[in-house]
Amino acid sequence: MEIAKWTSDIKPKISGFLGKMFGKGDDGLPANVLDSNKAFNIEVALPGLDKKDVKIEVINNYLVISSQKDYSNEEKNANWIRREYGYSSFTRSFRLPESADQDRIDANMKNGILSISVGKKKGYESNIRRIAIA
Repeated sequence: MEIAKWTSDIKPKISGFLGKMFGKGDDGLPANVLDSNKAFNIEVALPGLDKKDVKIEVINNYLVISSQKDYSNEEKNANWIRREYGYSSFTRSFRLPESADQDRIDANMKNGILSISVGKKKGYESNIRRIAIA
């Protein structure tokens, strides 16, 4: 008798507008997302990176945060040379909801924390209808 291996790819889901913001390209990079009255605020921990290493773009209604960094280190001594090379990259995408104003996106980075504010469109009312349970 063969025993089947069970695996789960279930990830926690967040409802409402916050759930709509999570999209493709999730490399497991944790992020905090807050839906306030005037904006969506996103915080991403990026330890060891500088703001010049990070790229933020809006592509087809997705807010895309990415970085590619390569490095090398060389030590020389009288009898030996040691060289180390490395490469790291990540991409994290958030699908922007209809209420997001793509022209009002601001970002700053301090102490390894990337903070992004995505303003909401003025006068936008979400189309939410509550259903009564009988």
